[in-house]
Amino acid sequence: MKDTLPLILQKVSAGFPSPATDYIEEPINLNDELIKNPSSTFLIRVQGNSMIEHKITEGDVLIVDRSLKLKSNSIAVLNFEGELVVKKIIQRNNKYFICSTKNNSLDYLEIESCLDTQLWGVVSYVIHKV
Repeated sequence: MKDTLPLILQKVSAGFPSPATDYIEEPINLNDELIKNPSSTFLIRVQGNSMIEHKITEGDVLIVDRSLKLKSNSIAVLNFEGELVVKKIIQRNNKYFICSTKNNSLDYLEIESCLDTQLWGVVSYVIHKV
């Protein structure tokens, strides 16, 4: 299997079609493009639709990098009370919180106060079928 795919040099317009075969650039390696730290990166498939408001849906593949620093508004994979979850993380007053939507209201849970929570990594890309 090839590790690289051709990259079209010309940008694609959402309106007018244009013949792009004359504008082929060097092939692109998706591993090089999407994975900056291979030794600390893993892929994981999403189950469920609790992150749909962040455009992450069931069946999507997340590229997760364990070397990235957690920051406010990160999407992260966590082991929360023995279950792997993907959640939005926010920062307030130098504390990090898991942001979750329950019954159409936001719920914030401080990560430090959760003894059974370990950060697995920060999501760098979401791959989903169109």
